[in-house]
Amino acid sequence: MAQRLVIHKYGSSVLRNEDDLPAVLAEIYAAVRAGDRVVAVVSAFGDTTERLLRSARRVGVADHPQPAALAQLLATGELRAAALLCLAAERAGIPSCCLDATRLALRTEGPCLDSLPVSLDHAVIERALERNALVVLPGFIGRGADGRTTLLGRGGSDLTALFLAHQLQAHRCRLYKDVDGIYEADPALKRPGHPSPRRFSSLSWAEALRVCGSVVQKKAIRYAECHDQEFEVACLGRAGQTQVGDRALQLEPAPPAATRLRVGLLGLGTVGLGVYRLLRSFPERFELVGIAVRQPDKARPDDVPRELLCVDPWQVLSRGCDVLVELIGGEEPAARLIQAALERGVHVVSANKGVLAQRLEALQRRAHDRGVRLAFSASVGGALPALEAVQRIARGPGVRQICGVLNGTTNFILGQLQQGLPFAAALALAQERGFAEADPSLDLSGEDAADKLRLLCNAAFGQDVPVACQGIRGVRPRDVEAARGEQRVWRLVAQAELGPDGVRAQVQPLPLPREHPLARAIDEENCLLIEDRAGVWTQVRGKGAGRWPTAQAVLADLLDLGQATSPTPALTAA
Repeated sequence: MAQRLVIHKYGSSVLRNEDDLPAVLAEIYAAVRAGDRVVAVVSAFGDTTERLLRSARRVGVADHPQPAALAQLLATGELRAAALLCLAAERAGIPSCCLDATRLALRTEGPCLDSLPVSLDHAVIERALERNALVVLPGFIGRGADGRTTLLGRGGSDLTALFLAHQLQAHRCRLYKDVDGIYEADPALKRPGHPSPRRFSSLSWAEALRVCGSVVQKKAIRYAECHDQEFEVACLGRAGQTQVGDRALQLEPAPPAATRLRVGLLGLGTVGLGVYRLLRSFPERFELVGIAVRQPDKARPDDVPRELLCVDPWQVLSRGCDVLVELIGGEEPAARLIQAALERGVHVVSANKGVLAQRLEALQRRAHDRGVRLAFSASVGGALPALEAVQRIARGPGVRQICGVLNGTTNFILGQLQQGLPFAAALALAQERGFAEADPSLDLSGEDAADKLRLLCNAAFGQDVPVACQGIRGVRPRDVEAARGEQRVWRLVAQAELGPDGVRAQVQPLPLPREHPLARAIDEENCLLIEDRAGVWTQVRGKGAGRWPTAQAVLADLLDLGQATSPTPALTAA
């Protein structure tokens, strides 16, 4: 199945500072989970451009600064924001790269400080998207015919996004603002006793020019109309939006205020602490009611409130949570807690692939009967959107075969062996980097990958499939050396295939050619290849181990739950 290309634009009103990066990444990761490739265009943080302008006036000619020098100065704000977003995506486990106007050959025409984009090198972006789910670009910057830095005018990041959407024939272009669409009047200026302004669910480019005020750059809207490019205006974390294009004008009531999900967190280890810190970035969407820990008196980071900690996980469940996040691992009491939460009508988000692989059918049946959800994306591959990709293809043409590198710990260790490190030293380094647990036996034996493969088989084929399993301890130094001489690398490969006699599944270490997609999964990265029943292959990548990739997947499940429980306003004709 071909992956869709979507363009996201994040302006200064939503990227106010570095603290807003988690919310932006959540939107990007939601698109990646849906199978999209994302090009993110970013503006400078907050008032950065205004501060740079003030600096230019202080040190230069106040009224008429040199355009070329001013363009170079103002471009630094966008470049900084783009680089930081790319670094944050890397930490979250999302394969990404950052491009600039020079590498893109993004040519402009017109005045240095108010140019129009005219061309770019499509091949550069296509090559970047072959390897990465996310490409980040600084907005509002281009290059003139003489190679000098040019700008697209105030608010020009909107124009950059729409230009890219048109040039790349993107499936969707979404401009993220601090308001969830275009309204008939400013919703922030609602007067007491008067009805709330209504949001346009759709309108034409001409109507958008008339009513949008300063929400979208007018030069960008004119470009979109001239090139028949539709786009959306949306807000981070909100389901509604305004669609602008060749559309009839339609209004809808102002959406109701979102309700916060009450979250109980079981576990504050490597992943649990990551989830806790991500939840703090969404105070308007989540309320943490309790955290179960084994040692409440253990030294904790200063940002963890002591009053939330308790030893008894059942106490957290009894605090009236809407969703229970289970990150304690192991079979018991995790299995009983998950079952009890579902029985009480509480949603569950879990990364416990061992419990889920053994009891998935029964737990899903219990969740269905109680009208709640059991979400477990983080149980398979960290930030790798493996389950989502398999489920999407299973609903469409159907899955014939899946194979992948599903364990970041063993992949890291095998990579270190390939570089000449002894097994014990490679394992110690994996533990030091946070890729391996103190007891890594489930990883090394292949059982962790086997549990993940069973979950994938359930999603792909609708059945529990036994998995033959072989770990990596049998990979000897001479095997590694022989593979190196044959231009091969060892990988722990999980594979399942639908044949005439049913589904056969196994996990085993294999020496793969260096050019094989699974061989290109480096360190803790995971990679999954899915063949549908028409013979078309889909590839997904992401970091499969570590605090932040796994925490990002847990957060995505929580955000999905929040969206699913939010009411949707009714549409009305204008």
